[in-house]
Amino acid sequence: MTPVSRPKPVRWIVALLATVLVVVTGVGLAMLATGSRTPAALGPTFLPPDTVAYLESRLDLPGDQRENLVSFMGRFPGFADPAAFDLKVNDTLDRLTREASQDRYTYTGDIKPWFEGEFALGVTEVPEMSSGPDGLGASRESIPPFVGALSVADRAALDAFLARLRADAPGATFTESSHGSATIVTYQPESGPEQAFSYAVTDESLLFALTPEHLVAALEVRSGAQPSLAGSAIFQERIASLPPERLGAVYLDLSVYRTLLEAGSSELDGTTSEILSEALEQLPEAVAGSLRVEDDRMVLDMLVSAGVDTPLSPSRSTSLAARMSSTAAVYSETRDVGEGISKVVEGLVTSLGAPPAQLEQVEAFLGVPVEDFLLWMEDAAVSVAVDGDQLTVGLAATVTDATVAAQRVERLTTAIRAASAFGEVPFSIEEEDIAGSLVTTIAAKSDPSSPLPDDLPFEPSLSYGIHDDIFYLGLGDFVSGAMQRSESDSLAGNADYATALEAAGGATNS
Repeated sequence: MTPVSRPKPVRWIVALLATVLVVVTGVGLAMLATGSRTPAALGPTFLPPDTVAYLESRLDLPGDQRENLVSFMGRFPGFADPAAFDLKVNDTLDRLTREASQDRYTYTGDIKPWFEGEFALGVTEVPEMSSGPDGLGASRESIPPFVGALSVADRAALDAFLARLRADAPGATFTESSHGSATIVTYQPESGPEQAFSYAVTDESLLFALTPEHLVAALEVRSGAQPSLAGSAIFQERIASLPPERLGAVYLDLSVYRTLLEAGSSELDGTTSEILSEALEQLPEAVAGSLRVEDDRMVLDMLVSAGVDTPLSPSRSTSLAARMSSTAAVYSETRDVGEGISKVVEGLVTSLGAPPAQLEQVEAFLGVPVEDFLLWMEDAAVSVAVDGDQLTVGLAATVTDATVAAQRVERLTTAIRAASAFGEVPFSIEEEDIAGSLVTTIAAKSDPSSPLPDDLPFEPSLSYGIHDDIFYLGLGDFVSGAMQRSESDSLAGNADYATALEAAGGATNS
């Protein structure tokens, strides 16, 4: 008789836990909740105040999040009927859970009865860093201590689920201990201790970690015997500005990482250590963010707690959106681009150690140090527009000095022409007047032996020029179109863009 193949216990248990994590971290899966909860999060109450990273997912949809999510998803095909909302999501989650557990479990039958909808994960210490042949990096043996939690609606249902898991794990070892009213269980599969993990059950949560010691520490914090992240004035100050009614949040205490990296930088060579030190001085103290849903939009809020030398983007508006096509599918605008490029180039020149003679030749041609060549660029915007099967990509940037900008652009054109003078090149260079400004176009030439494809999704030419103190660079007819575009026919005149911009805080939101 041929024995029936039975999946290894560790494989399906890990798969099932992965399904739970997918459920609690996927924004789209947040639809399963059936009612509003309190905005107060469970996660910070079992983590220590010096937690270095924290993640929460509020699938219980606190406050107005459920109502807003149903309204938001109703704008997509297949979700117009709110009555079928939970049914569709539960069907999807059942399918995912069955696939992950090889048809042993379902979401609605085995997880939903006890899961209240809140997930949290905290990294309580930074992993040790080692400097080996490849420089700084996390040692392979070092896994950062973490504690995770799933909120519990029905402990009896959870206990029954866990009992079934244990019954379906022949050969595995389960070691139990108690801490207060909680039961701590360490699971070790038949394959060995390297895949062991621990979990603890309380009336309000299912905690999990790599070791029982981490769970004991979490339970001590939760009981009030030890201080918590929830009681940390620094944490509360940094996260208080985030909307309390949200789908999820993230928090990173970067000051801890900076201290650790500073300690390890002394083992690096002088140049690398100097570059790292300068970068660390600019590192923010902390970063916090949240995701929430409104009636017609998803909103991501990010807050940066600046360090002493953290560069901050100035808050100002430009007219660059008025130069972009009203049909732009993607638009991104940023500040002080020239200064940013200068710092990057300066760091690269220092780290690569270019021979002085070669660097002097390049700078003699440019007329300025390489890191200063683009300092005339101030704010820049990039757009991507799709028209049928054609893609148009372009950049527009304000200039701080039109005369200097024109000189630098002319030097680039001279260099390109000089390169083409040394023989056959696969491109042509043309210049034309557009709206009273000189536009240079470099167009690819098709070689009969290797012709260009006829179905390219973009025109194989690159144009650039300066018009009304704005520098333009783009594929195809982007530059000519941007120079002659009226505001009413631009992205700035697009009602949807204006609505989205206002929802994000207005034109000056940095």
